[in-house]
Amino acid sequence: MSYTSKKNIVSVAAGIALMVAYIIYARGAKAPAAVDVKAWAVALLVFIGIGVGAQIVLQVLFHIALAIGLAAKEEIKAGSIGGTGGTGGAGGTGGTAGISGTSGTYDTAGKNSENEAERAIKAEMVEDEWSKIIELKASRVGYVSLGIGVCAAVVALAAGAETVIALHIIFGMSALSSIAEGVTSIFYHERGVRQ
Repeated sequence: MSYTSKKNIVSVAAGIALMVAYIIYARGAKAPAAVDVKAWAVALLVFIGIGVGAQIVLQVLFHIALAIGLAAKEEIKAGSIGGTGGTGGAGGTGGTAGISGTSGTYDTAGKNSENEAERAIKAEMVEDEWSKIIELKASRVGYVSLGIGVCAAVVALAAGAETVIALHIIFGMSALSSIAEGVTSIFYHERGVRQ
């Protein structure tokens, strides 16, 4: 699975968690009254702030975990994890069991494997023209679904629904459009895209 797909899975999961949390709040006993539009607007702003903060934190944690995973994979590929060589210790007939190469010290081979890990991380995060095309297609899906949500909110108001219902529709469709954008991006990255 590609880097972009993994990144989008994290984003979609955060979006779904935000939607579930909002639905639990809106259906709960502590939700404002239906006629208190100001309280609902404040609640929506709070959930938008929580969503933005959660996305930032999750993306940072995702990139840290990805970098650690790729570095460990490169270290394993380079053969410097596991315990070989030396005399005495925990690595079979001798040696060390750490990330230390064959001599138990940090040497030039360790620096080379570190450079290889950095190159692997940079190579994994490269976005090419296809990635940009996919992101444009996914953005289009997100914007269309958001536009449909805004139109649905206006139609609901024109049909006589309460203002709070329109707020729920707009917030729900903005969250769903973000999820749809992520799912579309994952789909195209894994299946490919036709011109």
